[in-house]
Amino acid sequence: MDYRRVSFGEKVKGFLGAPANTFNNVEAEALGSAVKYFTIWVVIYTILRTIVFYTLERRVFETLWDLPGLSDAALYLYHFDPVAFALLAVVGAFGGLFIGGAWTHLFVRAFGGRKGYRNTIKAFAYGYTPVFLFGWLPFAGMLFSIWALVLNIIGIRQLHEISTGRATGAVLLSMVALGVIIALIVLLVVLFVVILAVA
Repeated sequence: MDYRRVSFGEKVKGFLGAPANTFNNVEAEALGSAVKYFTIWVVIYTILRTIVFYTLERRVFETLWDLPGLSDAALYLYHFDPVAFALLAVVGAFGGLFIGGAWTHLFVRAFGGRKGYRNTIKAFAYGYTPVFLFGWLPFAGMLFSIWALVLNIIGIRQLHEISTGRATGAVLLSMVALGVIIALIVLLVVLFVVILAVA
């Protein structure tokens, strides 16, 4: 594949408008370039997300929680430190990138991807571009996760050189499997608490 160095601005524009070609152009670059791109966006996104949450969304959630009498939860949220909120967002973002990427890579390999863990991480680091750009918008931000999911699939397809079906299967099955595991863990914890309460 042809490779040329792609600037930060070209990456943003490319992943939004021509993702397949842009993923092809970043295939040969070092993982560090993708992590740098991801880090810059995480910082920008976290600042914007924290501001929006503490100036607008938090007030709405407090009002909603007051309706069913969950004022204690709203009070806790009201006093939750914005710096801690931002730090948790950053830690969550990098945990999602590297740990979530490792989990998904197991399924990518199972579906025929043989281009290495770094390419799975690159697909994720660049695939979240729509979330970083628009995900901080009040209440509507979560919708851009769907766009990011599509970009992640395209990234896996291009960087691992597998079919769209295989890339889709790997990404979606990894999400479903993780959801099942989390649900089982929650169920076991609930059962454990109930048993302790009854005993």
